[in-house]
Amino acid sequence: MLKNKPSSKIQQKKIAFLVHEPMMLVHYTDVWKALNPNDFTILLTKNFSYDIHRKKKLGVSEFFYHTSTEGYEVREVTEIIKCKIKFDYVVTNHFISRANRVSKHGAIANFFCKIRNLILLLPALNKNKYLPQQVGNKQIRFMYGADISNDWSLQNWNDIYDVFLCHGVNDEREIKKRFKGKTFIMGYPRYDRFFSAQIDLTNIKREFRLSESKKTLLWMPTLGGDCSSIPLFAEALSKINQKYDIIVRPHPLSFYQEKKFIHLLEKYNFKIDRNALRDMNELFSAADVVLADNGGTPFSAIFLGKNLIFLNVPDDIAAESAATSFIVGSSVLDLKKKLPVVHNQEIDRLETMINSEDFYKKNDQEVEMLFKKYFNSPRGGGAKRVADILSSL
Repeated sequence: MLKNKPSSKIQQKKIAFLVHEPMMLVHYTDVWKALNPNDFTILLTKNFSYDIHRKKKLGVSEFFYHTSTEGYEVREVTEIIKCKIKFDYVVTNHFISRANRVSKHGAIANFFCKIRNLILLLPALNKNKYLPQQVGNKQIRFMYGADISNDWSLQNWNDIYDVFLCHGVNDEREIKKRFKGKTFIMGYPRYDRFFSAQIDLTNIKREFRLSESKKTLLWMPTLGGDCSSIPLFAEALSKINQKYDIIVRPHPLSFYQEKKFIHLLEKYNFKIDRNALRDMNELFSAADVVLADNGGTPFSAIFLGKNLIFLNVPDDIAAESAATSFIVGSSVLDLKKKLPVVHNQEIDRLETMINSEDFYKKNDQEVEMLFKKYFNSPRGGGAKRVADILSSL
């Protein structure tokens, strides 16, 4: 049983958030604060706290401390299913699983293989077996990031959703083309504070020993084997590690799914952010330039108006890889046509850009144009917007 339940009696509420990883706290926390705690319940999957090796996941303690402090009702989904309780609406960022179980395979490629095989079989599946549908009458998809692709985020498991909370005009348009659910544009609730307050960087500067005389580079490699820039760029970027303050923010799942990548970063003495529940508003605020490869990070940087450079991970590298297949057709590929892309043998070129005022001026213009194309939504106020949408349902 969970320690921070407000009572032993399950409160029947309108909305539940089904959470499968501690790191999802940073995606939902601002929305939860904008809602009345009595209006929603947080449901945790069976494997929320421990990975497949039965080791405690990063951020678990912080998650429970936060939810307890805020007085949120937190339940295990197995308890809800056992009691045959169904909420009016369940919020998830994807379908999570067909049942309340987890794969026995730890490697990310195996994970993606299982998901991909599941997707191919979808027409033959009984969709009521999806975990969110076991606990909710209607489904709400809270988009996880603005990077969308046919091979993952736009697959036909989206048919289960009645409502889509989109980041901007691009993901809303593509969702509308394919699915019947009602769409709303929410912006990026997790970045509300970036636009609403002067962010104090004192702790970040102390934690990562940032120098006022050096530019700060925020390197955010994605999760997924061949999709990640870590194996290609760790050694190359280590050569300028003394000239700049380079903070590496691996995906939180990399710490137990891609340990060899973490060991590589440690080998070259990078400043590694290991806080799974980091307030990313602070890291982005401290960065002069964001270094990205794939996934949602480049879109976050664009939404925030941050200077952005891509580290080249060839799109055809190990094309047979299940992980790589998930970037095929990704909207990230369009970004790479508009913004600088650096190969691991071009670190001198990277330095030239970082030290050039002309680069920042041109990059600012490109980033703003891409913001209008992909978002064209309000910067800030996203949490209240989502809370109003949920209250109106």
